[in-house]
Amino acid sequence: NGNALECSERKRARPPFELCEVCRRAEMSAENARVRVLVRARPPADGSDPAQTLKVDADHPGLVNIRTPSADGGEIIEREFLFDDALNVEASQKDVFEKSCKPQVDHVLDGFNACLFAYGQTGAGKTYTVFGGEGESRGLVPRAVEYLFSSMEKRSQQKKFSCFVSFLEIYLDKLRDLAKPSADADPAENKPGSGKSSRPGTATSRKSEKEAATSGAGPEDLEIRENNEGKVYVQDLTSVPVSSAAQVNEVLKAGLARRQTYQTLMNEQSSRSHTIVTLTVVAEAPGQQAVTGKLNLVDLAGCERLKRSGAGDAESGVGDAQLRAKEAVLINKSLSILGTVVMALSKGDGGYVPYRDSKLTRLLQHSLGGSSYSALVASIHPRAVDAEESLNTLQFANRCKTVMTQPHVNYLDADAESQARVIEKLMKEIAGLKDELTVQNDFYQEKLKGMQGEEPSGPSSSLPPGAAPSAP
Repeated sequence: NGNALECSERKRARPPFELCEVCRRAEMSAENARVRVLVRARPPADGSDPAQTLKVDADHPGLVNIRTPSADGGEIIEREFLFDDALNVEASQKDVFEKSCKPQVDHVLDGFNACLFAYGQTGAGKTYTVFGGEGESRGLVPRAVEYLFSSMEKRSQQKKFSCFVSFLEIYLDKLRDLAKPSADADPAENKPGSGKSSRPGTATSRKSEKEAATSGAGPEDLEIRENNEGKVYVQDLTSVPVSSAAQVNEVLKAGLARRQTYQTLMNEQSSRSHTIVTLTVVAEAPGQQAVTGKLNLVDLAGCERLKRSGAGDAESGVGDAQLRAKEAVLINKSLSILGTVVMALSKGDGGYVPYRDSKLTRLLQHSLGGSSYSALVASIHPRAVDAEESLNTLQFANRCKTVMTQPHVNYLDADAESQARVIEKLMKEIAGLKDELTVQNDFYQEKLKGMQGEEPSGPSSSLPPGAAPSAP
């Protein structure tokens, strides 16, 4: 592929000496990375044949073919897309994790930031993919947590690790801290509504906004700030120190019980908010500067049409129809701005990017176009009635795959003495490289003079500097 070709060309262009570890990491940090895209199709809810709408080519990984009706409803139009990977309806949760999220966890352990977000229409299976259920139905988040802690355990002899988790919700354009213990967190009160959930691992239906506010479970509206280094953060967001996967899962379980979901005509358990789970890892090794990496796992609420979802229609049977409409309008607006941001980034011309137009894009600013390895899981509901929404999702994903980021290792702020040691070490290595370059240059200048018939100024040798003659 393109990345492999670039890598091989870089190797051939390297000088005849190996880069030191510090320079190797610096070179790696300067690399650009493209947003990776994986398409996942869920089983159709109506039992129809998914191949009638969407085809995933098993012989050509990442090749997707979608069939949609023309504007006049007559002719069927076929369109083809090529992504990093595509999974059909038979794919397991483990398959999705291995292909999309596992590499992101590895990046975080090496001191990089990484992000994965799930995008698609309402009812396309985003929350199931991200959070999942029990056992083999576990989603990306619990599997990422398990893999993270098992990897830290394997490396514990070389490095000391610390881990923190936060859980944020954007509901009605307000920021809520789902990891913050609730003073009235009675499980019975956190689970009112329409009965047992048909989607394991998610919250149940919520009370109305007015009831939630009076019970202390309403939107908190935390504020987004920016530090002196230009990094965006949420003020007063809880960051829970954790030492095991079980502790993280407890935080997630409590947060999901408070997440805003409700039944609509399109989805029995429709997420009415965006959520961001952030895992922060700090790695310390003797004699080395500590590094830190963040993994953002984003479950975006699904775009929806009010007419189809029943939001805003009091006669549709959807409870709190006006509130559902307000939720849908704000969700669609934030996703529209996300699309505008991705379109601006995909141009690659360094032009203006409207990150500040929504809280969602402001929070994802560094994940979308900054210093992060980013991946997208595009969720598709492959049935004829959802063909247009599926096409919109694929077109969004197609733009995302052209977006470039600039990942780099995140070193923790060190004291003056530590910084002086790092600078001294770098200066010595730079001086050594300069000396080696000088010697190499002198050697090849002498060889060039010999080829041109000039008298070499020093003793002749056919070996480059530093090379030992072979034994007789």
